[in-house]
Amino acid sequence: MVFVRPVTVIFLSVTLLSIDFLGCSGITAKHGNQPTLSNKNHSLSAREKAYSYFCAGYFSLLDRDWENAANSFEKALQLDSSSVRTIQHLATCYFQLGKNEESINYIEKLAKIKPDEFSVHYTLATLYETVGKYQKAIEAYEHARRCKTTKLDYVFLADTLYRLANLYMNENMMEKGIECYQNMFEMKLVSEPVKIYYEIGQKYFEKNDIKKALEYFLKAKEADPKLSFASFYLTLCYDALNDYDNAVKEAKSFLEKEPDNWVMHLALSEIYGKTDNESKRGEEIEKTKALLKNSIAAGSKNPKEYFLMCQIYRNQRKIEEAIAVIEDMKLIPLDKETMRDVYFLLANLYYEDQKFDRVEEELRMTLKFDPEFHEANNFLGYFFVENNKNLDEAIQLINKALKAQPRNGAYLDSLGWAYYKKAHAEGRDDYLIMALQKLLEAVQLMEEPDIYEHIGDVHYSLGHWDEAVEVWGKAQSLYKKMLNNETQVKNITAKLERIKRLISLEETGLKVITNHREVGSGIQP
Repeated sequence: MVFVRPVTVIFLSVTLLSIDFLGCSGITAKHGNQPTLSNKNHSLSAREKAYSYFCAGYFSLLDRDWENAANSFEKALQLDSSSVRTIQHLATCYFQLGKNEESINYIEKLAKIKPDEFSVHYTLATLYETVGKYQKAIEAYEHARRCKTTKLDYVFLADTLYRLANLYMNENMMEKGIECYQNMFEMKLVSEPVKIYYEIGQKYFEKNDIKKALEYFLKAKEADPKLSFASFYLTLCYDALNDYDNAVKEAKSFLEKEPDNWVMHLALSEIYGKTDNESKRGEEIEKTKALLKNSIAAGSKNPKEYFLMCQIYRNQRKIEEAIAVIEDMKLIPLDKETMRDVYFLLANLYYEDQKFDRVEEELRMTLKFDPEFHEANNFLGYFFVENNKNLDEAIQLINKALKAQPRNGAYLDSLGWAYYKKAHAEGRDDYLIMALQKLLEAVQLMEEPDIYEHIGDVHYSLGHWDEAVEVWGKAQSLYKKMLNNETQVKNITAKLERIKRLISLEETGLKVITNHREVGSGIQP
């Protein structure tokens, strides 16, 4: 029996319920000859009316007129509530109309009438799964697998066990899922066990149970040594378990079969990076870059390739090349969310390249695609603040970002800094107090040197020199612990030296005044 993957089989399974359906002629034969009406005024019996509506519904069904068919079958069912065929047809009609809940209602009725029929419970389970009622789907699949089946049902039984296994695994009931797969092996419903081992491995990998994932990927490789993607996942598993020798071995095994797979070259470069083999790491990065470059030049429509190529250039500090890649990416078909990300990335790249005239333009485009994108709202707001422009709009933008993430320390820092700039622009100390409040909230959420530096600037402006010295000292200490912060260390050190001189001069001036008063008080008038 060939293994059946979980495709959409609901229409097939609903149709399965209708395999034994008879047309009106069949039902007529079953009912016997219909009585001849001897009098025009003689009213039809309820059974005859039900039969009439059923026939009308059946002919509408043959014409695929699902709406009228359902209406006729509903009328037939009102007159004959025990008609199994009418219920089956109604379930089919409502499914075809996309009214899954109504279809489920009728399949549930059938399940009560036919508790031992596999096809009914299998169909009910697939419908439950379609509408996201996963626990009910599990119960219905379990009921179906207990029903008596024939060889004609085996394809659907295989699908039942497969779907049930996936549902259990998605609910973190891994052992129950494995048991379903094992049942498929025992019943010889699977001709290629490697696929099952591979998918079990994937499930464990998704759940971050790497050791179990490794176990099943090894089984998959043993069952079919030619399955290259077993080596792909084995590489990732060994890497996650810090077994870098085996990770490299599996990566090379995979690349022997698929030398142009840039994903594996990238993964191998990262493994070499973890083992401090910079020479090999560099080689793999260059191979990745060459493959991506060729793919993009050939007209790749894969956004991931453009983003990764950009990231490689960015890491190599080749910002102009990174920008060129993303500008080219604009020319391929992209969905709205990806277009938003493209413009946002360009804003960051132009900012890094100090092409500030382009930053606002790209951020405006980002927000055109997604006005609620909080990262772009904060970035544009902070960009305005840094350039002392559009301060009111900047505050609105940053507040919009904070509405989405009220406990984001970076956004609170942006708002505090905006109030600081507005205070200086308008000469208002109340904005300095508001700035200090927001900055103190920010530093409680994230201890970053630039936030401490901003707090020091506000204290300095308020005349709180001792407090400024304290927080600038914290900023200086944190800057020194970070790489590539020579400029920030130099600036904060200059601030500290300047304020310490001012404090010293102030203290000296006070001492002179005090001594003068003491000497003066000893002179007799």
